Amino acid sequence: MNNSTLSCPKCGSTSLYKNGHDKYGNQQFLCKLCHHSFKLSHSHKRKNFSFPYPKCPSCGKSMEIYKVRRSFVVFRCRTCRTKDRVPFNLPEPVTLIPEKFKYFRFPIYFILKAFVLYMKHNMSYRSLAHSLNIKVSHVTIYKWVIKLCTLFSVLFPTFTIENVFSVHADETVLVFKEQKYYVWLLVDHETNLILCWHVSKYRDMGQVKVLLEKFFGNSKPKNIELITDGLGAYESAVKLLFRNINHVVVPLGKNNQCESKFSLLKDFFRLKRGLKNTKNLAKYIQGFCVVKNLWKTHNGNINRILSQLHSFITTS
Repeated sequence: MNNSTLSCPKCGSTSLYKNGHDKYGNQQFLCKLCHHSFKLSHSHKRKNFSFPYPKCPSCGKSMEIYKVRRSFVVFRCRTCRTKDRVPFNLPEPVTLIPEKFKYFRFPIYFILKAFVLYMKHNMSYRSLAHSLNIKVSHVTIYKWVIKLCTLFSVLFPTFTIENVFSVHADETVLVFKEQKYYVWLLVDHETNLILCWHVSKYRDMGQVKVLLEKFFGNSKPKNIELITDGLGAYESAVKLLFRNINHVVVPLGKNNQCESKFSLLKDFFRLKRGLKNTKNLAKYIQGFCVVKNLWKTHNGNINRILSQLHSFITTS
């Protein structure tokens, strides 16, 4: 390739030809006279994934991509060779509703009551519109439920209980539009309350890591007993990541604390005849868990539940 605009920086010759690309994709040139290789641009390698790359938990230095799997990425430290996994389906940030109920025409009491009745008693949107004694459309109630589920996903990312020493973990599968979704629950053994929950498309160790990290949060890891039905992902996560957990395996079908919640959850979606938009699946499960916990805490007293939800919204 002879090009008058390009010249060799070493001998000044314009007799050049292309010599492939470097590992960052930059075009390289080779001089025919002095055989000097050079390139015009020095752009760096682009990131393969949009989420932030982790730092090494041992030495704190930057990590590089080691392996890419179906549902997670394995990173490895450049210095001490420590490995860490990051799942693909990280929780998406949820935006807060500005000024909560500023643009609602009806009192907050009707909005919260419709939300609780929909989640607990499996009432349809049209049935709720007739039972509230106000002139409201079923589409409006649908928007109430979605907005409240979105708001409570920020106010109730997990359900905090003091002195938790034994928890049950299990997962179930929900099928919508020929796609499988896995719902993960962590239930307290003493109070039978749902501590945290997670929705994913895969069932592997990365999802167990997300579930347990939600439970521990920013607090120091404490010694607890984890009761499961024998899925290998739990055992792998406990051995590699959470060594402070005592893993107890029970026979399949005997993890009743989680299975009772799953039966109610499946009845909830069965009566709703599925979902029109599968993106709202995590929001519905969020609202279901919040109402389920509050219903058990207040022994089914709907007035106390509504007053507590109102206080959480107004004071947050």
